[in-house]
Amino acid sequence: MNKTLYTFILVTLIAALESAKYEPNWSSIDSRPLPLWYDDVKFGIFSHWGVYSVPAFRSEWLWYYWRAQNNTDVVNYLDKHFHGQSYADFAPQFTAEDLDPAQFADIVAASGAKYFVLTSKHHEGFTLWPSDTSFNWNAVDVGPKRDLVGTLKEAFNKTDVHFGLYFSLMDWFQPLFLSDNSNNKTEFVEQVSYLQLLEITSKYEPEIIWSDGDWDRSPEYWKSKEFLTWLYNESPVKDKVVVNDRWGRGTMGHHGGYLTYSDHYDPGQLLQRKWENCMTLDKESWGYRRNMKASDVHTVKEVLDQLVRAISCNGNLLLNIGPDRFGRIVPIFEDRLRGIGKFIKANSVAVYGTKPWIHQNDTNTWYTSSVRNDAGLDPRRIFNPQDQENTIIYAWIFDIPDNGTVNLPSVKPTDKTNVTVLGTTISVAHSPVGTGISVDLHALPFQKLPSTDVIILKIEYAATSHHNPLKPAHHHNQSRNQKKKLKKLLKDYLRSNQYNRH
Repeated sequence: MNKTLYTFILVTLIAALESAKYEPNWSSIDSRPLPLWYDDVKFGIFSHWGVYSVPAFRSEWLWYYWRAQNNTDVVNYLDKHFHGQSYADFAPQFTAEDLDPAQFADIVAASGAKYFVLTSKHHEGFTLWPSDTSFNWNAVDVGPKRDLVGTLKEAFNKTDVHFGLYFSLMDWFQPLFLSDNSNNKTEFVEQVSYLQLLEITSKYEPEIIWSDGDWDRSPEYWKSKEFLTWLYNESPVKDKVVVNDRWGRGTMGHHGGYLTYSDHYDPGQLLQRKWENCMTLDKESWGYRRNMKASDVHTVKEVLDQLVRAISCNGNLLLNIGPDRFGRIVPIFEDRLRGIGKFIKANSVAVYGTKPWIHQNDTNTWYTSSVRNDAGLDPRRIFNPQDQENTIIYAWIFDIPDNGTVNLPSVKPTDKTNVTVLGTTISVAHSPVGTGISVDLHALPFQKLPSTDVIILKIEYAATSHHNPLKPAHHHNQSRNQKKKLKKLLKDYLRSNQYNRH
């Protein structure tokens, strides 16, 4: 072997070894730093869309309720509106004929969300892209007759919204999946689900892969560790992709990228590891329901409450909408999203790129924070330390007492402390009370405020503090109680078999 060829082979082998940074074990996979963009953006929109949007009743789990549980309400509804039809008969009616991709992406972007997650495949197995492993049960062969994933991906590429894909690892009634369950095989994974994961990643390069449908089988069955190792080492999105924690029985709340713990998760206290609250705009379902009432839809104020509670505790908020079978984001959803976006646009500095503060809340007031100069600070820090000259506190006030006085005991004043209403030039009178401050809001000109749902106070030059929110008094007892709470949540989650989930 000549010296030149030997050198080339050696360099190639070294490069291969260096690129294989992550190994197929949880210790190695969990060591990957979460890409910083995900923490900065704070807010995303989820979209559950599939064949279940045709019957549009109960929830996206309708097929399971119908076939596996023979639920009386579902059976009666389908007999009345779709008598004699099978679930497969719904697919041609899932037309997406009114889908305007640019308008769809515009509505999502107008919400202030900076990432979007589309259900590429739900538990029904119907793929919104022309999968090689889903013949005649995909959006190109039947129904829309178009690649919905590709169409929306192209539209979102023209916005500043990161594009992601939800993927159900399992298919309720896929013959190979059922056979695997009965015969202790892995044919479904080897011939369908694993190939589909590789397919959507390579073809659409999603920046988020939101895994689900994992809970009944182990990570080994799903080949999750093998997939994540390939994703982090070799995939076209290896440096920017973000994943969640649903990769097999026992992984949720422990392994993967950011943690979800359970749907609608809201810990109410600062967590050391990045997490996400995925919640629905429709209080009853992830998929579109034709019998949805206005009172079933969360208000803008309710969503903003969940948003700041997440940010304050080191989380993100992923808010779900279900388009109808024609591809429309129905007006009440659009109205809510644009209302949320109007607020975020006026108060963006209190949202994007912020960190939790050293205190998370005072009663009905929640805090986010930013710094004037981040030199010398770890970009992966969990919270912003309180420095009088550098830290800016944002106090989100949801309820103002009749006397207009709000106490903020966690804000220690100095002679320089300045309080204004964010998005305005309005100064707010404040005075010391106890160890904190009291702010007087009774004379605010509400007609001039960016929003009356929530008022955000910008607080500058509060006293320096060395309080560490991750080491509170009685930390060990609180930590133990938190673990018990999480363990109970996970136990309840598994016991319910996820029938109320995605």
